[in-house]
Amino acid sequence: MPAARGSLFSRLYRGETNFDLVGQRKKWYVVSGVIIAICILFIVFRGFQFGIEFSGGNQYQLPVKSGTTLAEVRSAVEGTGVAVSSAQTAGTGGAQQYVIKTEKLKDQQADIQQVTKIRAALAKAGHVQASDVNEQEVSSSWGSEVTRQAIIALVVFLVAVSIFMAFRFRDAKAAAAALLALFHDLLLTAGVYSIIHFEVTPGTVVGLLTILGYSLYDTVVVFDKVDENTRGLLGSTRYTYGEAANLAVNQTLMRSINTSLIGLLPVAGLLFVGAGLLGVGTLQDLALVLFVGMITGAYSSLFLATPWLVDFKLLDPRYRNQAQRVLVKRTADANRAARPGTKAADTDEDDGEEEPSRVEELATSAAPRVGAKPGATKATPAKATGTRRTPAKAAGRPAGGKRRR
Repeated sequence: MPAARGSLFSRLYRGETNFDLVGQRKKWYVVSGVIIAICILFIVFRGFQFGIEFSGGNQYQLPVKSGTTLAEVRSAVEGTGVAVSSAQTAGTGGAQQYVIKTEKLKDQQADIQQVTKIRAALAKAGHVQASDVNEQEVSSSWGSEVTRQAIIALVVFLVAVSIFMAFRFRDAKAAAAALLALFHDLLLTAGVYSIIHFEVTPGTVVGLLTILGYSLYDTVVVFDKVDENTRGLLGSTRYTYGEAANLAVNQTLMRSINTSLIGLLPVAGLLFVGAGLLGVGTLQDLALVLFVGMITGAYSSLFLATPWLVDFKLLDPRYRNQAQRVLVKRTADANRAARPGTKAADTDEDDGEEEPSRVEELATSAAPRVGAKPGATKATPAKATGTRRTPAKAAGRPAGGKRRR
């Protein structure tokens, strides 16, 4: 008896799954389109919560004492009439501190008096001396400079990626598909930030640039397998470009899952343990962007980048014609196998590119004969059978003899 193929987990590791991810690509397009539309709506109507590095403001730090809470400290600042942009706890043990960030003061003349008032309120709520409260003013120009440098780095990165992908895979279509996947990851991650309303800091910008590299790595792994499976495809009628790409996705599926899990474990530790349990709030902005970006990068490389590559390739008439020849050959082989006394052609052999006349002949023979009587057959032309019947044989008498009565 043949051995069982094994569980799904075993087949994933061997790359023997046959999920039709590329064939169902329209479903992934719809799902991604809905998610991106939601993200755009939140970005437009809700916007982002920018940190004081971008909007400007003041930051206050004071040690955490027993009997105090973050909510009480925040309320003390708001009681002075100043809006608090963020309040969090940083550090652990004896070095734990409250970090309070306020908006930029509108009245510059009363700035010093307002800062003194806030420090006094914090000292009272935090059970510390006013001298223990550290205050620093943050200018928005620093955040603007970080943003400008990040945009320059992003443009350089995208240009370098386009050149690399075009040369590596010998086609600009691969670069276009990879860039679309990168923009998808950026937009979705930004949308999540707008939905959750986490504070956008320079760490967020650095995280966005980091996930671009991760997403590109996963995409290149899949595209490399697609390139390997499609070498010499135009001269073959074994499978279409979409089928070869889908095979590549299945072959690299477990690798993508392993890479994502290994990358997500430390990031999840930063987000849920560091920022959640230990209260290290300064890590949550970087951890969230990495966590969301890694998930979207793995998703886009499998469900979007590869299907986009297939669609771009099928814009080329050569790949469309090759796919049509594959379907015609399969139909003809299925019809030959269904006729009694005939042997189906071996579709696993790479029999090379067929001539257009042969393709038309297969298409004609595969089509059903309209109006044919049951059991009736039509004489095959001499060219198709390779035999020639003489007039004497056609008349029912031997060649050169007399007609029998």
